[in-house]
Amino acid sequence: MIGWGIIGVGDVTERKAAPAIFRAADSDVVHVMRRDPERARDFAARHGVARWSTDASAVVEDPEVTAVYIATPTATHAEYAIAAARAGKHVLVEKPMAMSAPEATRMVEAAEAAGVHLWVAYYRRALPRFAKVRELLDAGVLGRPLSVHTTWRKPTDFTGWRWDPERNRGGEFYETACHTLDVLDHLLGPADDVAGVSSSDHHAVSASYRFGDVVGSGSWAFGTPDAVEETVITGTEGVLTFASFAPTPVHLLTAEGAAAYEVADPPHVHGPLVAAILEELRGRGASPSTGRSALRTARMMDAILG
Repeated sequence: MIGWGIIGVGDVTERKAAPAIFRAADSDVVHVMRRDPERARDFAARHGVARWSTDASAVVEDPEVTAVYIATPTATHAEYAIAAARAGKHVLVEKPMAMSAPEATRMVEAAEAAGVHLWVAYYRRALPRFAKVRELLDAGVLGRPLSVHTTWRKPTDFTGWRWDPERNRGGEFYETACHTLDVLDHLLGPADDVAGVSSSDHHAVSASYRFGDVVGSGSWAFGTPDAVEETVITGTEGVLTFASFAPTPVHLLTAEGAAAYEVADPPHVHGPLVAAILEELRGRGASPSTGRSALRTARMMDAILG
């Protein structure tokens, strides 16, 4: 039996990674943790979880826990992931992986030293929508890919933990842009020549990079009057446009005309990634998102923010 412990049963766990996606004939959630005892008890009761606690170490030390899912703010990821690995537990950690690439490196090293798996919840690598993008790229519909550019503008009131530097580095850019950069690593290959500039408050960030021979750039601005979020891959024979977050259609433009591919997200977007992780634990597959792949994304984020 694969027994899951969850550290941090908050909003992400309710909406994106509900206990139901961990459940199978040979897998179940056996222990959950939240600092607020009433909310921890309520979550366990609503989701049929046998044990709850207010102390992360209780989850890590539970002999029935095989793997730990860490769904807390970024600043605690390294501490909990390293503790779980040292206790011999496999680890799935939320993104961003850590507060910095050096922290992420320590997480990878701890998992490898303990001989356990480390995965990061860059679930877009497993979503059907991005599988469609990859299918189109592999089919050569763009000809030779030349460039990729991301545009992000978003109204925001600059409140919440994403803008607390003690809990999340680099504002909302650090917590959201990593998804796009990670999926580009997945679609186009590891990045080189990464550089960036940021306003002092991280309300605006610009970046440049290269995926093999595909040159890339991105601009992110928070606190704008409008909302735009798209990534455009341009090739010699076509242009491919998609969003990292909203499940909007994937658009393709070629000399033959325009096409739109509507691919819905599953009810719980972590579901396909967790399914791949369960198959890996059963010895029948491999997760597309690992500690090593997420470390590359962490290094990109560090290089952009300086």
